Parts: sequence; C-alpha cells; structure tokens
Amino acid sequence: MAQAPTLPHQTDDIFLTDGGNETWLMYKRGLELPHFSAFHLLQDVKGRRAVEDYYRHFAELAVRLDTPFIFCSMTYRASRDWGELLGYSKEGLAEMNHRCLDLYRDAAKAAGLPDSRTVISGCLGPKGDAYQTNDTLTAEGAEEYHAEQIATLKEGGAHLITALTLNAVDEAIGIARTAQSQDMPSVIAFTLEKNRRLRSGETLQEAIEAVDAATGAAPAYYMINCAHPVDFGPALAPAPWAERVRGLRANASSLDHGTLCQLGNLEEGDPDELAQQYCDLRAAYPKMNVFGGCCGTDYAHVEKIGRALLAA
Repeated sequence: MAQAPTLPHQTDDIFLTDGGNETWLMYKRGLELPHFSAFHLLQDVKGRRAVEDYYRHFAELAVRLDTPFIFCSMTYRASRDWGELLGYSKEGLAEMNHRCLDLYRDAAKAAGLPDSRTVISGCLGPKGDAYQTNDTLTAEGAEEYHAEQIATLKEGGAHLITALTLNAVDEAIGIARTAQSQDMPSVIAFTLEKNRRLRSGETLQEAIEAVDAATGAAPAYYMINCAHPVDFGPALAPAPWAERVRGLRANASSLDHGTLCQLGNLEEGDPDELAQQYCDLRAAYPKMNVFGGCCGTDYAHVEKIGRALLAA
C-alpha cells in the first residue's frame, strides 16, 4: 500500500511543483491546446509523449534535489463546461481526470521518487476565463459547479485540491466549501492584476480574509500564481493573514496578462533573477514552502529556484 505523503501545510519542508505546462507544450513542443486544455493531449500519441517528458523532468529534478514534489495542473480545464466544449461526456471527462493522476504516479515511479515524497494534487481551474470577470458566478454556484470534479479527483486518489488562477472571492469560497464537504484539503491560488488586486477588485489581504471568514478557514493554505514577483510582492505584508500564503507559482515575465496572451511567443524571463526573487520572498515570509512556476516557466526555472532556496 502506498505511503501517504506529508502535505505542505503539515511541515516547513520545501516542496517543489511544476511550471507552466501549457506554455511549454505550445511553444517548446509546438502542440495545439484547444481551449488551453493540456489534458486533451493524452488522447494523442505525440501529445502524451510530450506530457510524459515534461513530468519526467520534474520528477527527476525532485529526486536530484531530494525534495517532495507536487504534481499539479493537467486537469485545469477538465471540468464540466470546458469538457463539453472539447466534446467529452461526463464519463469521458472523469476518465481523463483519472488518467492525468495515473500519469503523475507513473512519472514518480519511473524517476524513483518515493510515495512519501509524491503529492498528487487534483487541479481545478476557474469556471470561466481567468482573465475576465465572471460577475454572475456566486459562491453557491461555484460550489455546485466544482463539486463534480473534486469528487472525481478524490476518487482518483488525489491527496489535495489546488484551484489555480482564481480572480474572484466568490468562486474561491465555493471551491473551499465543497472541498471541505468532501473531506479534501484545498489550496486556493489567487492571481493578481498590475494594480495588485484581484480582477474582482479585492486586495490579496481582503480576498484571503473574506474566504477564511466565509469558510471557517477551510483552505489548507493559499498560493499566488500567474503573476510576477515585482507585482505580487508588494501585495504581501508582515501580518497574520500573509502567513496563510505558503506557495508561489510566478510567471517568468512581468508583462501583464493581456500582453502575454497576445505575444505569440514564449517569454522565459531571467531564471536566475526569478530564483533570487523567490529567495527574498521566502526570507521575508518563512512559512512559504511550495515553489513552482506559471506562464513561461518550466523545469529549468524550477531547478534554479529549488537550488537557490535550498542553498539559502
């Protein structure tokens, strides 16, 4: 029987997680991602091989650096509405969620990453577009919408749920509530705009405090993703609410979301500079212990980040 891993909020150990798989697959491997869906590539031999290669590099990196690794992200678009756009039935979508989790376990085993250091995160994306405001989605609506995928990921053996690139408090509340009702630890990752606020208008402090108040502090911890340290760093402050932020998945570039989406090429930034920015944030906020990347990053960036953090 597989040994259950220690989860990030249960220890101060550094955990690594993956980078921006979608941008890597599109720009480094030349693959098309309909509706920004990476899981869909598992239906194709070429796509599956690329995905396997991507996660193999990360699993091997975790073994080299002797850190736990959190496999995450492939099921970002594997929820009901996005699945229907891609032509999946309810049953077919559940199967794809499970296949993604199986792929992570296979990658860990092939790399020699022990079960005790292999965290399988069932990843959720927002119901709508992460870069647009969904004014009609209530907390109750988000709870109903995401319940199905959370149940599927739990059935597939995920250790926790991570909701990435959330831009509204109500959706975060709904996800935290429905994960809690299914006895699944949840991680809420907010994305910030250039004004250092969520797209729905709240500051990071206001968003975290609102979700905790509405859910009895249900999330295991919070993260920031799909933004750059020059933008989200000043949104943090030495206060109890900031201690709830335990993870970072930054973009490689400080360009705003709209510009990045229109470039048509990969912005990889400066991996050494990004690693130093992570070290600075970890020094200021020592409870942070989950580190990966988002758009424009891959295993090269995460290796730089991991080595710098471990050396520090």
